[in-house]
Amino acid sequence: MEFVIKIYDRPEAAALRDVHRKAHLDYLKGFDDVTRFAGPFLTDDGKLELGSFRILDLPDRAAAEEHVANEPFIIEGIQERPSIHRWRGAVPYSWRDCPRQEGNLQFYVHALDKADGGAIRKAHGEAHSAYLTEHGDSVMVRGPLLTDDGETRNGSVLLFDFPDIETARAFWEKEPYNRLGLYESVEFYAWRFGRVFDRFKTPVS
Repeated sequence: MEFVIKIYDRPEAAALRDVHRKAHLDYLKGFDDVTRFAGPFLTDDGKLELGSFRILDLPDRAAAEEHVANEPFIIEGIQERPSIHRWRGAVPYSWRDCPRQEGNLQFYVHALDKADGGAIRKAHGEAHSAYLTEHGDSVMVRGPLLTDDGETRNGSVLLFDFPDIETARAFWEKEPYNRLGLYESVEFYAWRFGRVFDRFKTPVS
């Protein structure tokens, strides 16, 4: 089963990222075969890393929690406040083959439903899917967050590929679920592929 993992950087620990980056990258390399996507989310200008986002195919929540606990950035006090959600992909892509234009920028949306969001999902699911399918060349990954039993959708995670942040934000503003008020909270970030998960770059050793 797949899990979305989001971990925030401690603001005061930014300088330590470079100190422990090799240990972090070596750790992620060990999960290459179960990684759909991984990379840092960033400030709007793409200059400052704010945390880490990844989608991993793991046996269960306990394995996901163990993965986070052994993350060097967590151990060294660089990151905090991890969140783990079950997730189900609506498209089959991974970092290896997702639709993407070289030179474009990437963006990450992590949205949580309102408590009564199920009615909106039911009424407007077809419009949501049609909109994202129509723009499939710019949607690298999409799918719902789930309760631990996998039965109830309670959020969405998406990665976009666009020339600039203005285009990405305009696209998201028109997305039916977002436009119709499904979400209680929305986090929208610039994002980039992790250094060991970018097919357009030479992996860092």
